[in-house]
Amino acid sequence: MDGVETASVYPASGMNLSITTRAPYAPEIEFVERKGLGHPDTICDRLAEELACHLAIQYEEHTGAIRHFNVDKAVLAAGAVDIGFGGGTHVKPSRLVLVGKAAFNFPQWKPDKKELAERSHKRLMEILPDADPDAYTVEVWLNKGSDDLAAVIDAETVAPLANDTSFAAVSMPRSVLESTVHAVEMRLNDPAHRAVAPVGRDIKVMGARKGDNIFITVACPIMATKVQNRSEYDQAVNDVQAFAEQVASETAGRTVDVAVNQADQEESVYLTLSGSSAEAGDDGQVGRGNRFGGLITPYRPMSLEAAAGKNPAAHVGKTYHAIAFDISQRLIAETDATEATIRLLSSIGHPVTEPQEAHIETTGSPDPLVIERIAEDCFGDWAGVTRRLIDGEYELY
Repeated sequence: MDGVETASVYPASGMNLSITTRAPYAPEIEFVERKGLGHPDTICDRLAEELACHLAIQYEEHTGAIRHFNVDKAVLAAGAVDIGFGGGTHVKPSRLVLVGKAAFNFPQWKPDKKELAERSHKRLMEILPDADPDAYTVEVWLNKGSDDLAAVIDAETVAPLANDTSFAAVSMPRSVLESTVHAVEMRLNDPAHRAVAPVGRDIKVMGARKGDNIFITVACPIMATKVQNRSEYDQAVNDVQAFAEQVASETAGRTVDVAVNQADQEESVYLTLSGSSAEAGDDGQVGRGNRFGGLITPYRPMSLEAAAGKNPAAHVGKTYHAIAFDISQRLIAETDATEATIRLLSSIGHPVTEPQEAHIETTGSPDPLVIERIAEDCFGDWAGVTRRLIDGEYELY
């Protein structure tokens, strides 16, 4: 990259830290996507993550430490509906299967797969409050984890050995387009908006920017039971468009054009019974939706790791993203850097607090010693990172 200056430092902690500077992030063209809470991929991410947090809490409460588990595999197989203005029926239920490994060798507590499935189904109905409970089935498949990885985690240390060789990449703060796409989906899916608008939760937002011009495309399901004819449907779509344009323009600080449900035809519109396209042909899977931070950003460095469902105490594919976020926030708050991109590479079997490589890229000219101290502080707060992950303080999807 033109104009990049590089300096490397090697902290006493054993962290191989490289520090570089760059120009502010300003591509001429930019695309950004966000899949909303009711999207099949996001449903898989959320329920896998909630299952992971529940397992962590139960192991910690009953056995004294977070044990070896990972539940970052899930698939939502779409069902089928017969739908039209005014309502419809479910012809075939959608099937969510949460899959992973767990520890079953502690007599104090063992995962009860039936109880976990019932708990996940209840959470799914809270995510899709308009859904018929019989329209979605949930299964939890858990098997015993590998003994070698269990030994890495069950050492009951504050910072265990890395269970994988993988990398994390986080860039902050959000660009104008990133902030706009995020805000549009969040506001459309906010309970206050859904209380007055007949919209489902499976809202997807795609943003494109060319120079200063921003265009937003929204896919938003309309609840079939709340519109009786095409005229009422069209009015609902027009209201969504007007609201999205208002939110987008306010967030971007400029006029933003928005298109809604562009696939609609004379005899085909985007109706839903449950609020999610999983009811009719759209499957979902963990890791195919939003990346860490809640967006899909092809112009940024990204890891394809699925953070959702991974162990919050030891899986570097999850924890390194959280640490990278912490480092970026502190750099922006405590130095003259206005932007930061953090890349962290782990090494399996080595202490998680000693990454194989850490590359911190910033704007401005922050003191390398300050950057080193911030990085060391953030890695040193491993227990805090684990707790914040369990408490849901990071946006993983």
